[in-house]
This record gives sequence, C-alpha cells and structure tokens, in this order.
Amino acid sequence: MRPRVAAAPFNSPDHIFEVKWDGIRAELASEGGTIRLTDRRGGDLLRLLPEMRDVKLPDGVLLDGELIVCDSRGRPSYDLLAGRLGPRAAKRGRGPIYVAFDLLYEASRPLLSRPLEERRKKLMALGISDRRIAAPDHLESDGEPFYDAVEEYGLEGIVAKRRRSPYVPGARTADWLKYHVTPRADVVIGGLAVDDVRGARTIICGWNGPNGLAYAGEAYVPPYLGRWLDEATRVFASDASPFATPMSMRSGSRWLRPTLVAIVEHDGSEGTELADARFRALRFDGDVASAICETPVELPSAPPTGPAERPRLVVLQSLPFGR
Repeated sequence: MRPRVAAAPFNSPDHIFEVKWDGIRAELASEGGTIRLTDRRGGDLLRLLPEMRDVKLPDGVLLDGELIVCDSRGRPSYDLLAGRLGPRAAKRGRGPIYVAFDLLYEASRPLLSRPLEERRKKLMALGISDRRIAAPDHLESDGEPFYDAVEEYGLEGIVAKRRRSPYVPGARTADWLKYHVTPRADVVIGGLAVDDVRGARTIICGWNGPNGLAYAGEAYVPPYLGRWLDEATRVFASDASPFATPMSMRSGSRWLRPTLVAIVEHDGSEGTELADARFRALRFDGDVASAICETPVELPSAPPTGPAERPRLVVLQSLPFGR
C-alpha cells in the first residue's frame, strides 16, 4: 500500500501522522522459525543485510515498514543505506534498523481488513524486544505542527493515514498521504547528458503515462557522482529514445533503456516538467511502473488540538538513536 502526494501539511481528526523514513520499504515476517525480509518488488534483502537474519519476532507475524541506516546525528540516510547494498558495500552509518509501522498478520491471521488504528494498537502491543526493530509512536490530528518538528530535525517528511483505513496491498491511495520537506520524486532515467571530464552532467527524466514515457525535464548530477553514474548505466545504453514523443539527440547525450528509477529533488513542477531538479540516488527497489506524475491531493485543515510540545516529543521518541 502506497501513499499519494499531499498538496500541503494539514490537521485532521480523521488522520494519524508518522515520520516519513528515508529508507527502503520492506516487509518483515516470521513463519515457522524462519525470518523473511523482502523489498516491495519481492527481492530478498537478507542476503544484502545478513545482520537481520536472526531478529526476534513472534511467529506468524508480518510487518510493513522501512529499512533505515542513520547518520552520526541519528537521522535516517538513504545514501548510507544504499552504500550498504551496493557492489562495494561499506558499513557506514548506524544500523540497519527495521522501522515497523503496520501489522498485517498476527499469529498467521490476516488483519488487512481491520482499521489502521486497530492494527497500530496490536503492533504496539506485540512487545518486540529486538533492538534492530523499532515501532515508533505517531501523532494524532495535528499534522501541521508535526511537519514543523520534522523539518526542524532535518527528516524526510511526514505521512498522514486515515484512522479507519484498511490495508489494500498494491494500492496507491489517498487514505495515505505523504509530504516531503524537500519535494522529491521517482523518475525513469531515459538518458544522460555526459562529457569526458566529469561523466554524467544531467539525467533526462521521464514519467510513465498512458501513452508511454513522457518527458519530465532534466536533473543536475553532482560532480562527485557524475563519473560513477556514467559508468553504472552504460550497460543500459540504447540506440533509440525511450520517450513517446520525438526528442532530438544533442551532442554528448546517451539514450538508456527505461529500466532504471532515480530519486530526484526539485523545486516544484511547471506542467509535467520538474523545476530545478537534482539527482539524489538510484532507487534500489525501483519500480518503473510507479514513476508517474502525480496530482497532489488537497484536504482542508482543522485547527491544531494538542499541546505545543507534543509533536516535537513524538519526533524525538521516533528516532531509533537518541540525540
């Protein structure tokens, strides 16, 4: 189950609010004494993170959550996690930690049709004692001050979830809404602009659409990543443009088969093209079909209801490594 994009933070008594973790979405399960850890495409993550093989989890439990690695300040970092999973794996950062935010099966019985708030209560009552698994608290109703606290601590963003929502596997639904501190998107890499000195200068971004791959603008590649991205993508080179509409091939451009997904940060969009986009990382668990141009969901905002310090405390208590 995946969130849609919110137009802005909001307050709502019908929602709970969680930290959006800068990691890899994963399911963690225990069945008959065997631990299973898989990404959202079904890939086995235990072979990449063998330190998670012996986590202690009640039998018959299936969790939905996020795998993270934290920096020296205790903040999740996708870059540090990706560094653990690449061909030149380096154990930098603190973790890994599995952040559990939903309970899908308990004692081998499905809970998917039960309301989110009930699933959350059962998750918190599991009493998981393994330090490699965290089940952070959430904030009720007050999404705007919660977003302010998340931004203060330099975290990725927030997720709002309807209290009464069931869990619908594979659905991208407005029952869950995400809002990033710095806007970001998953895009298909349709090509690169390269030079001989620094490698990749920009990526040519695409969205999946009903008529094929649509142009989404170009994203700047930092110089320290240029040579690496140039070399890492050469095996995907193509003689033909992957885009649905004709595009001219400029000097130094290279088309790629539309199989790689990148995370880019940006300053908004002009129509379907991203403004001032910057390449951040390759999406390890990239799903080309989910790299789409989304229309943000707008919801009215109610007045905040809770104590002023509560959002900040929930953020602090959610971080797996205290400050």
